[in-house]
Amino acid sequence: MRCIAAVLAMLAAGSAAAQDPKLIKEAASAKGGEIIVQSALFDSLAQQIMRAFNERYARDKLSVKVTRIQTGQQANLYDQELRAGRVSGDVMFMVDPGLFLKLAREGKLTPYCSPHEKDYRPEALQKDCTHIHVTAYYQYISYNPELVKEPPQSWRDLLDPKWKGKISIPDPKVGGGHYYFVFTMYKLFGKEWFEKVRANDPLLTQSHGVTHNQIMSGERHLGVNISVLARRDGPFPGGKGAPVREAFPKEGGALLAGSMAVTKGGPNPAGARAFIDWATSLEGQKAINRLGHFSLRKDFTSIEGDDLSKIRYHWWDAAEMDKFRDQWTAESQKILTGN
Repeated sequence: MRCIAAVLAMLAAGSAAAQDPKLIKEAASAKGGEIIVQSALFDSLAQQIMRAFNERYARDKLSVKVTRIQTGQQANLYDQELRAGRVSGDVMFMVDPGLFLKLAREGKLTPYCSPHEKDYRPEALQKDCTHIHVTAYYQYISYNPELVKEPPQSWRDLLDPKWKGKISIPDPKVGGGHYYFVFTMYKLFGKEWFEKVRANDPLLTQSHGVTHNQIMSGERHLGVNISVLARRDGPFPGGKGAPVREAFPKEGGALLAGSMAVTKGGPNPAGARAFIDWATSLEGQKAINRLGHFSLRKDFTSIEGDDLSKIRYHWWDAAEMDKFRDQWTAESQKILTGN
């Protein structure tokens, strides 16, 4: 019994240490205790975050509000607010590591080292603590099982003439997760992949969500999708049983990083730090990483029991992605559209 009591005491001490009471008090005293997170990720994730965090900190009079704003718009708004000296958000949450590197180089982020960083895989961390990857999701092929009887095994399967007029791929000009796809194809196959897929008249979509809906409806048989959509609606734990399934290409797909950073001059800087502490904790990660979202912690991947060591994925270098962004985006766009 003494041993059990000692273990429980240690766990309680560790939990208390992870939540700095001074920081929580300071955060609660600023702006009515509200923390503003501007997120480019999905509304379903925003709802999960708000529900879990607000329940956890209700007695501390601390709450988070997650507002959805796409990556490009978020970056432009932040730049305008910095110039005006009136930053509206406390935390930026986007899927564009290259953009975070750019903001860091320009001194537009407030470095903060989470006390949980020791629990993360090295690829999730930045030496300067300007941002941290708190979630990731897989970009792969998904298909309608009612229309596709032999699931695709490779990215090259999308080049098969039998799929002419039946596939959707991301429009390169959109950027964000779409550029991840462009970069992945260039790294694995070169621009020849785009030249060959053009013969199949792929539909260029404005978002993965459009592709996802087309596959479920049968308008398109298969296409480039992401795990957070396929698992949300498909036959997975927590899914809705819709006719959409995932196919992991043998060459591997990209793992897209959802990163958080503390803004510079935000209304509640203490709240931003408190939120990052929660989001990177095991408790926060279990709230965030489900239905196709993957954690980069060493001790946890997802509620569904995924194991990143068993998934073939590519973790692309953000600096290299940024280097080729304009060239490969323009080139692939021209190949696919002829313009």
